[in-house]
Amino acid sequence: MQNALRILQMLQHQPSIKAVAVGEELGLGTSTVYRLLATLEAEGFVQRDRVQRKYRAGRTLIAIGIAAVGDLDVRRKARAYLDGLALSTGETAHLFILEGPDARIIDSAEGSSAVRVAADTGLLVPAHASAGGKALLAALSNSDLHSLFPRGLPHVTAATLTTWEAFEAEIDVIRKRGYAVNHGEFNEAIAGVAVPIVDRARRLVAALALAVPLERFSDERAYDLADELRQQARLLADTLI
Repeated sequence: MQNALRILQMLQHQPSIKAVAVGEELGLGTSTVYRLLATLEAEGFVQRDRVQRKYRAGRTLIAIGIAAVGDLDVRRKARAYLDGLALSTGETAHLFILEGPDARIIDSAEGSSAVRVAADTGLLVPAHASAGGKALLAALSNSDLHSLFPRGLPHVTAATLTTWEAFEAEIDVIRKRGYAVNHGEFNEAIAGVAVPIVDRARRLVAALALAVPLERFSDERAYDLADELRQQARLLADTLI
């Protein structure tokens, strides 16, 4: 059991692990490593990527993590701001954190519009293909961005930016204007806008985002929503210790 827990601790510091790395780290034989990983996979603590032959956090571990995050300052205090944004804009509000090359929605408030985006708490999305993820990635250096995506930027939809030249240009724009936009880059029918949440110590904490059906999204709408997001993000940041 101790070795199984040590495997889970390895996933705390890296988004995915290979069986060979587990064996080297824990000093275990190949058969023992695969037996432990198989048990963890069966219980939902890890999930196997059969293409890359790596193991990531599974549904059970993610659910436990989100439940634990429920006690953290930012998620608890963001609840009122998510509800307020959903009410004032009619759009679905999301709270994002960065998990390696991905971004996870750790809380949501569904909008009131007749046609709206679902509240997807717990959803893990490619950070480079979502507004919330891009708002978080913009806080990193370009060299750190390359380190997060050693195999390049994965294609998700026809709108996803997959070349470094285009993506770095967009990240530079996000840094200058203070908000990120997604035009159908993760889901062809959904757009979004997001801003980073920075606490009093100037630390990046999370990102506040609004998801909008692409059919009623525009640059003007993005600008207006970004302004409201910035105001709420500042108010939320002032409550964080």
